[in-house]
Amino acid sequence: MKPHKFFERYLDNDLEQLVKDLNDRYNKIESLNIKGITPVKEGEPWESSKSISTVKWREYNVFQFYTSEIYDLYLSVRDMVQEACEYYDLDFKNEKFMLQGWFNINYAKKGKLDWHDHGPHGAPNFHGYYCVNAEPSQTYYNVFGNEIINNNKNNRAILSEMGHHHAMADWDWDGPRITIAYDIIPLRDLMKFNEGNEQHWIPLC
Repeated sequence: MKPHKFFERYLDNDLEQLVKDLNDRYNKIESLNIKGITPVKEGEPWESSKSISTVKWREYNVFQFYTSEIYDLYLSVRDMVQEACEYYDLDFKNEKFMLQGWFNINYAKKGKLDWHDHGPHGAPNFHGYYCVNAEPSQTYYNVFGNEIINNNKNNRAILSEMGHHHAMADWDWDGPRITIAYDIIPLRDLMKFNEGNEQHWIPLC
């Protein structure tokens, strides 16, 4: 078993523009003005995060938003997955990876993502996130029983194999804490576990 590793990329995105675009999409999700978005139901998963775009993560894919910044993030995610495949001795092409993504907008002391994971354990299943406006803040990871602190940096994307629980640490500054999160799994697993959400995942080519 290979030691756990975080893969990372620093982007050169216009974060001011991306914040504007994501706030616009958030308002459209909240007002049900994006195709496929349904009203929030009581007890819906991740409701405690107080982020509508998080609660509705299954009903859209952030990588299908028409923005230059998210396109560049897609390229960085693909690049990190290719690096991870080299590290874990996987064939990127043969895995036929599929990608989904969503965004989180949280406010201090109003809601956050507590300890959770994202799916099948270990490579070739990957998860990560990109900081749009999350600095300074931290994310805790439990990696094989050891707590690791990831210090968040704006315009930085990270990737890790699934199977390691993580949680947002508290932060004390005003304004929105904005991240874009993503899951990457092989097509064969998506065909096994998909719950009918076709037209949601996209190929990571």
